[in-house]
Amino acid sequence: MSCRTYLKKHFVDTKNRFEVVRITKLVEDAVKESEIREGHVLVFTPHATAAVAVNEYEPRIVEDYITWIKRVFPPGAGWRHDEIDSNAYAHIASLVIGQSRVLPVSGGYVIRGTWQEILLLEFDGPRRRDIVIQVCGVQ
Repeated sequence: MSCRTYLKKHFVDTKNRFEVVRITKLVEDAVKESEIREGHVLVFTPHATAAVAVNEYEPRIVEDYITWIKRVFPPGAGWRHDEIDSNAYAHIASLVIGQSRVLPVSGGYVIRGTWQEILLLEFDGPRRRDIVIQVCGVQ
């Protein structure tokens, strides 16, 4: 039995400086299209001022995520990179949270908890963000 891979790319247009976008359906659709039944899926955004997370998507907790980012990585806090681009906080948040997540695939479905969603976290929008989804496994 040999492993196979399937790659899908999407674009997500964010509308705000800080935003949390549900991308679960994009990932689940790519897994379905791949016809891979057992393996894993990598979700990656090739950007230095955005991140990917897996957590609940509920309006109040989404607001809390953004509040936390602003508190831990405050914009305009005298970051050196702000001398160039005024978005150092976004780079640091992306570095700490990470631009990718790997989830298991079993029976042709992404395995996730009841309330877990796959999220794109925007820290420097509005922008067009690439989402790369790679499914690896067996049919």
